[in-house]
Amino acid sequence: MFASACGFYKWDMENACHAVERSKVRELQIKEEDVLTLAASWAAERARTSQGQRFWDAIANVTPTSKAEVFRSAAREAGIKDCPFAEQLHAAVLADELEREQRLQKLQQESSPAPESAAPEAEGP
Repeated sequence: MFASACGFYKWDMENACHAVERSKVRELQIKEEDVLTLAASWAAERARTSQGQRFWDAIANVTPTSKAEVFRSAAREAGIKDCPFAEQLHAAVLADELEREQRLQKLQQESSPAPESAAPEAEGP
């Protein structure tokens, strides 16, 4: 899909796959949920090839649940064995899904009627 014999495209994909550490975004005072977005922006701005730029244009239209696999696939095609950014994306999606699930459970618990408590029986005279 994004393969090229050009070494510069491989450099673009290596930058993408290692964007968090190379961009040094963890050194910034930013929210954790902004780390991947900022790292991706950093890598996209540094894409040297038209193929690298097309990759970033295309990834913008991919659903969050599919982005990790698209990164893995593009990295493999470029000859890159490991892509930490793909794993970080995957972990973020799983964390988001877990958080949504927990919020839904909490809402369901809050909206369900409380069990009726047994009223104490009146004692006779």
